[in-house]
Amino acid sequence: MHAANRLAVHQSLVHPRDALELTEALPGTGWHSVGLHVGGTAEVEPWWRGGAGERNLARLVALLLETRVTVLDVGRVQLGTGLPRDDVHAGHGRVLDLGARFGARYVTARFATPGLGRTERADVFAQLVEQARPYRVLPLLAPVPADRPDVVADAVAVVPPGSGGVVLDVPVGSCTPEEVEAVVDTLGETLGYVRLSARQVAAAGARAAGLLATLPPHVPVALGGEDSPGFLHEDVGTRLTELHGLVDGLLEHPRARAHRQAGA
Repeated sequence: MHAANRLAVHQSLVHPRDALELTEALPGTGWHSVGLHVGGTAEVEPWWRGGAGERNLARLVALLLETRVTVLDVGRVQLGTGLPRDDVHAGHGRVLDLGARFGARYVTARFATPGLGRTERADVFAQLVEQARPYRVLPLLAPVPADRPDVVADAVAVVPPGSGGVVLDVPVGSCTPEEVEAVVDTLGETLGYVRLSARQVAAAGARAAGLLATLPPHVPVALGGEDSPGFLHEDVGTRLTELHGLVDGLLEHPRARAHRQAGA
């Protein structure tokens, strides 16, 4: 029996392949969802603009329905000193609109302007939460490293309870299961999903089994990471299947593993 958590693969792992190619690769690998990069950089925005964007949108929606792959999140929204409404979908409004069209649960955001105070950041993030509400997507502040208690505490102060959340980056190989459990407990309902570095998961292998053993089953796990763009560049389906097995091992409780091995 595999983990109950929703498992997603971020589009960055298959860069420069597009969202269609990633979605086509998922069936049969054990992964349920994708995370899509639809805004925030000049590199991806042309793919979603104008007539070509409408055609790509229609093709991807059809493919998601055919493959039963779902969209965990879309990103990213770049935050600064303010967030004027974008009703013409020229910037972050388009990210929100695409999230709604894909049925995404979350939209990720990060602050691109350094030096902003906690109160100012909380106000800007609250504006994003309010603007995202009609689209029925929940903003998540990303990334928040699990091994940085100061950053975790700051994120909790910035994100309004019950109205937004965070993406928790869990280092594989340098965090213990007890440390993960403690930060998950600290975040509570503010935790949106856990992100893992594909490179770290592959490097750690079975040695990291049980790292996420006490992660609540309703919390999704996404494979991505700042160090992993383009990590899957060949034999994508095979590699995804292998990585799924490793992530499933991270989520397996030691008692479940012992029971499984005793019955083998």
